[in-house]
Amino acid sequence: MHLVKWIRKNMHRIMVCVIIFIMLAFVVGQFGLKFIIGLITPDAQVIATYDDGKKIESTDYIQAQNELAILRMLMADQLLMAQSNVGLTGPLLVHLLFPESQFSSEIASQMKQAAQQGQLQISQTQLDDFFQQQRERPEILWLLLKAEAKRAGCVLPNESAAQTLRFAIPQMTRNQIDAARLVSQIISRNNIAEENILRIFSDFLGVLSYADNVMNSQAVTINQVKALLGRSKERVDAEFVKFDAEQFMDEDVEVTDEQIQQQFDKYKADIMGNPTEDNPYGFGYQLPKRIQLEYMVVLLDDVKKKIEKPTPEAIEEYYSRNLAQFQTSEPSDPNNPESEKITTTRPFAEVQAMIQIALENEKTMTQANIIFNDIKDKTEAGFETLNFDESTTEQLQKAAGDFVAVGKELAQKHQVPIITGNTGWISRDTFSQEKILSTLGVRRGQQYLRLTDLAFVAVAEEPQRQRIDIPSVRVWENLGPLSGGYYSEEDSKFYRLMALVRVVDIQDAEAAENIDVAYESQGVVLNPQEPGEETSFSLKENIKNDVLLIAAVKAAQNRAEELAAMVADSGWDDAIKAYNEKYAITDETEEDAANSGAIELETIKQQLRISQAETEIAKRFIRENPDSAQFIQGSLISNMLTNKFYALLPEDAETTGTIQSVLAFEPQAACYVIKEVVRQPATMKDYLDSKAQAALKLNAAEAPELALVHLNPENILKRMDYQVKREQEPVDEESK
Repeated sequence: MHLVKWIRKNMHRIMVCVIIFIMLAFVVGQFGLKFIIGLITPDAQVIATYDDGKKIESTDYIQAQNELAILRMLMADQLLMAQSNVGLTGPLLVHLLFPESQFSSEIASQMKQAAQQGQLQISQTQLDDFFQQQRERPEILWLLLKAEAKRAGCVLPNESAAQTLRFAIPQMTRNQIDAARLVSQIISRNNIAEENILRIFSDFLGVLSYADNVMNSQAVTINQVKALLGRSKERVDAEFVKFDAEQFMDEDVEVTDEQIQQQFDKYKADIMGNPTEDNPYGFGYQLPKRIQLEYMVVLLDDVKKKIEKPTPEAIEEYYSRNLAQFQTSEPSDPNNPESEKITTTRPFAEVQAMIQIALENEKTMTQANIIFNDIKDKTEAGFETLNFDESTTEQLQKAAGDFVAVGKELAQKHQVPIITGNTGWISRDTFSQEKILSTLGVRRGQQYLRLTDLAFVAVAEEPQRQRIDIPSVRVWENLGPLSGGYYSEEDSKFYRLMALVRVVDIQDAEAAENIDVAYESQGVVLNPQEPGEETSFSLKENIKNDVLLIAAVKAAQNRAEELAAMVADSGWDDAIKAYNEKYAITDETEEDAANSGAIELETIKQQLRISQAETEIAKRFIRENPDSAQFIQGSLISNMLTNKFYALLPEDAETTGTIQSVLAFEPQAACYVIKEVVRQPATMKDYLDSKAQAALKLNAAEAPELALVHLNPENILKRMDYQVKREQEPVDEESK
């Protein structure tokens, strides 16, 4: 009751205070008001210390909040992300200072993907350790990073900040707004002086500059550069006779079930194509992830037959309407590029056929899109009431339209053949080799998405994103329309087509339970009546062939040792001649010469060796990109062979001299008899030509790991001796 009386008695004074408060807020803006309130309230107290006792007060914390808000308005987070192609400093600063940024949520997954693909020389564990630690408040980190940069002398004038803004803002907004206009908007909305805005941004540039200096000032020594170039520029030449095991394969040799079972038991948990010391052939019988697709395909040549051909009038109208397309501007004097320009127009008769083809293709694509719009409408009608993220596989399958029925209906409506069918069980490896599926993809904006990437992220139950640039996909969800084609050797022509595809079943990678696994793996079949390639997979047959291959390598090694003995007795030339007289078939035709059994000296030159670190990066890339495995694995195996040759050299020697060493090389299923290996050390010219690039390479290899260390919040707090001020506990008088 007393409070009410007091309010009534002092109503006039209260209203005056309220009006003054409102006017003050209008004049100084929200940031200035926060600062003033911080000064006059009891909360303006020391909350922490840093750098040998310097204080952080509550008002400093409020000011840091205001400064980070100004930086967000200046699009500092976007500016930092624009530097992601040159290092980790920018993205990591976004993670620390702007956790609410639209970019922040994707930074961790982007870095993990880059590490998996070998683009960053850091491990998954290092990334997990960084991103899983407890976050420190951005305001505290901003205050400490700013102080650290100033302590190191990274202080930029306001003029530099203004110049950077004038250049960066139009770039980031695609010229929709310039720096002056943006700063003016910030001034009017927040009632802050331009000088203060530039000061805040110059502090931000100082933090970024200091971090970049730390990343780029690593002690890459001359010896490190020489060591890198000494290996990477060292070349190896070798002369040898090669015995391929395939020439000694005997499919008539009986392979028992016991042998097959023993081979399976030994390598059933391994992935094929990864040679190791324990598994030199790279055998592996773990079944890869496989998917089964349902498809609808329309050949664009079939659509083209149904369109109305462009009339001569339409062709001439197109020519007149797009005349600039057929004009070129050239200097009147060919010897003087600066002379007056003359415009030349290609005559109508010259471009008439080209225009007709272009108009026909345009009409064909328009009609094809109409067909596929009808297909999508009919096959997706059942999805309208479903939530893909919450629906079960059974619900999606029930709601999905019948491809076969819809294909028949719309083929009759549009008078265009629509091919429907199901693939077999397809792995990434077989997918990349299938002549139609491997070409299919769809463009979404500036991004081209391959069907192989879309199909292999499909999931049966809970949707998820396996890669940041690929959308989530559910089974029975339509993918497309997709564009692609295939080349017909019979017709010597490339046929274009469009397709709608959906994943209807998935089998994850797993170890086979037994040797009796078999399945079909055919891709898209356009004409079931035509005989196609053999597409059935039999694990038992694969294992049998591997057992035969081991025996063939042993046979090749026996021949290689026989040749080596001949060389030891009579020299290389006479030994090769004697071997061919004994084993080569002399009455073969020219086409069969390669299989005659004759041997000859072969040479490889200028072979470079890659480092162990580069080898591990390549292996990691293969694991994440199985469709690229064949090419990269071939390079790794070639490097293994070069290292085998190199190991034959005596220590510090540049040549082995003439020898007859036998080398069994299981990853290639071959055996070599080596005549000579020559090492060509890196030259001074190699060093002078490549030392700068090598230093940058070493710096780039170490910089990501250093960025994680330098910008680790715990390390920032330790470097700046950050100590939270704790309130003193009341003294218990009775305990004295």
